[in-house]
Amino acid sequence: MKIKSIFQVIFIYILLTGCADTLDDCHSDYYLEIDAPSLEKDSGYYELEFLPDYIQTFTTLHAQTGSEYQKVSWVSNKEIEIAGVWTNLVNHTSYTDSNGEAYTVLGVWGEFIGDTITVYCGYKDMCALHYVDSLKVIIE
Repeated sequence: MKIKSIFQVIFIYILLTGCADTLDDCHSDYYLEIDAPSLEKDSGYYELEFLPDYIQTFTTLHAQTGSEYQKVSWVSNKEIEIAGVWTNLVNHTSYTDSNGEAYTVLGVWGEFIGDTITVYCGYKDMCALHYVDSLKVIIE
């Protein structure tokens, strides 16, 4: 019984020491900035011209984090119902590359012409700090 207790104490010590080392590796130089590199920006709003000969129009969104191989989440404030299922206008998840950059796609339908869509992006780093940014896209 004593040997089991000693092993439990050693396991807990190793676990706590490992966690402390991870927190020591926290980087304060992480950040989050998102943009729509292929769209024009006017007065703080990106402008997406809907292509009338298509069902849907797409654009790529970009995130810069300063954190490599980081899971990044995306969501828009608008959804569309497709076959009885509400679907968000952006892909929900991407990962940063070795440069700390991530991408997703915003896809809009004709019914959004005239609307302003807000896209939110965020992630939580290894220090449990949350980073959030957003942008607005006017559909013309």
